[in-house]
Amino acid sequence: MSLPALLVLALAILLGLAAIALARAVATPRAPKAAPPLAESALARAAGVEDALSTLVKRATISYFDETAEDSPAFAGLKRDLEALFPEVHARLAREDLGDRALLYTWKGSGTKDAPAILCAHFDVVPADDAAQWAHGPFSGDIADGSVWGRGAQDIKVTLACALHAAERLLKAGFVPRRTIYFAFGGDEEIGGMRGARLVGEALAARGIRASFLLDEGGPIADGMLSFVDRPLALIGIAEKGYMDVAVEAAGAGGHASMPPRRTAAGDLSRAVVALESSPLKPSLGFTVRSFLGKLAPYSPFPFRVLFRNLWLFGPLVKAFFGASHTSNALIRTTFAPTMLQGSAKENVLADVARANVNVRILPGETGAGTLAVMKRLARRSGASVRPAHPEGVVEPSPESPVDHEGYRAIEAALALSFPEAAAVPFLFSAGTDTKHYRGAAEAMYRLTPLRQTAAQLEGVHGRDERVGISNLRRCEIFYERLISAL
Repeated sequence: MSLPALLVLALAILLGLAAIALARAVATPRAPKAAPPLAESALARAAGVEDALSTLVKRATISYFDETAEDSPAFAGLKRDLEALFPEVHARLAREDLGDRALLYTWKGSGTKDAPAILCAHFDVVPADDAAQWAHGPFSGDIADGSVWGRGAQDIKVTLACALHAAERLLKAGFVPRRTIYFAFGGDEEIGGMRGARLVGEALAARGIRASFLLDEGGPIADGMLSFVDRPLALIGIAEKGYMDVAVEAAGAGGHASMPPRRTAAGDLSRAVVALESSPLKPSLGFTVRSFLGKLAPYSPFPFRVLFRNLWLFGPLVKAFFGASHTSNALIRTTFAPTMLQGSAKENVLADVARANVNVRILPGETGAGTLAVMKRLARRSGASVRPAHPEGVVEPSPESPVDHEGYRAIEAALALSFPEAAAVPFLFSAGTDTKHYRGAAEAMYRLTPLRQTAAQLEGVHGRDERVGISNLRRCEIFYERLISAL
């Protein structure tokens, strides 16, 4: 075939691909204009949830790996608070204390055919070492300037308070769910959930309970996350990245720093850390990210719809776009983050061993063993070794839950009634949650924190001046009311 003929053929193929891509984008029309948020008058029925949350925030339920450092009376006091705040719940639901950091409430359904649902939260919080710099004390529970202030107001006593406040209102109205609902609350999520959610998950699995779906903390209703989208995005986590801390070590001869060898333990460790940072794993557009982009397409301008509806053609371009930002990069690849460094204990002494901790978040579809093998190869070239930093090793990525599922649809419907201005989209949750302990007890697992939040507001999570606006809080309570009602 002659060169001109080849050029004509290539042009025809390109035009054909362009036509297919455009047709797929045109077949995905732009979504209608976003609905307005709920009016303040519609939030009155959830009034009082702010007082409940304030009471719970006042308990300094900080979890520590060293149990002797914990304030056990604070945890016991929170349980008493729950009884006082939600009398109907405690009168009509079965409550089990599965150890000192695990609570399970069972709301028996009227039917027998529908599988149960599990609503999760945790009631422990992280420390607030900068308490003196807070506008309102981290355990004040102050209701001021239109917000509830303190640890747990965003992470995550807020959803516990909203779920039980909604249940209390529905019980008073005589509501009985068709399916059984479990409220599962752990008190040590911030340190792994071994004394809390693990016991609940094991108890449910041992009883042969297989829930249709589970909802735990997760993505927010992100306000301003993507500049080209005209509405907030309710980020429903359908998968969670795996977790592993890796110790990177380099050995040296030690000795006095005045006569250093050509290569030192600190130097080899530094080269290994640089090698890990400069050799990112290959990006991947897995099921969760593809589902996210597919659901995002109707809320995006036409050029983005062309990209998102044609990943078979524009996948490399989308990967490059996502890889340009550290926030979106985490959605498409396993990440390495050096967090702790240790060498010699004295300025003029060479280290016998230099160590670094690298925090690894593993993309669904990949494994801890495979990731560790790659890290070993990279570190070995620099004279360093790699091993899991903790005896428990790795938390593998969660299974990816379906979007075409009654649980996802129920969450989506409840969002439409509580945050009608937002678009619900599936999402990959990069942080860790208690859901890892329920893999044997739920068919599908979803992660959402139904609070509308900007990036600046999210800095309160584990940060200073954690707080939630009262209107936002009441809408969160209405979300749980609508979700439970639909069950």
